[in-house]
Amino acid sequence: MIETLWTRSEIERVMLNFGRALDLGDWKLYRSCFPDRFLVNFERLTGQPEVYVDAELWTRFAEVILSPVRRHHQYSNFSASIDGDNATAVIYMVARHWKSTDSGAAEYTQNGWYENSFARIGGEWKITRLLHTYQWVSGNGGLFDFSDPELIKVMGQVFDPKNRVKR
Repeated sequence: MIETLWTRSEIERVMLNFGRALDLGDWKLYRSCFPDRFLVNFERLTGQPEVYVDAELWTRFAEVILSPVRRHHQYSNFSASIDGDNATAVIYMVARHWKSTDSGAAEYTQNGWYENSFARIGGEWKITRLLHTYQWVSGNGGLFDFSDPELIKVMGQVFDPKNRVKR
């Protein structure tokens, strides 16, 4: 039982580092949450199917899309299932974004959860599948500049059809 509680604590720590890194723009800490390649499913948000991507590229995507806005991520309702060196967890989230703007609300909020998979790799827990979904959003999604050339480039690399997970 103590091992299970410790493992759950380690998985929670990965998610808390994940969120704190996003909020601080600590991209090295953010990158440390993943193995070299992993699954990403942000289909609900992006409309793009699940991909298997390089962690450096995913980290660059997060940096480019989020750096122009202030961020605040909160996680709760951790529910983990652990099987040896593998685990799955549902983590509720509220992700707030803010940017001064003269074209609509200055805030954009997502309310939902992650359904992530984890593995113990080299003695450390990593997110091996990042599944982001939400129940609702509020505010101004236009805070994110999808016309930014660097964002277009990085999104093209992340969601390249060659990275798509075959079903």
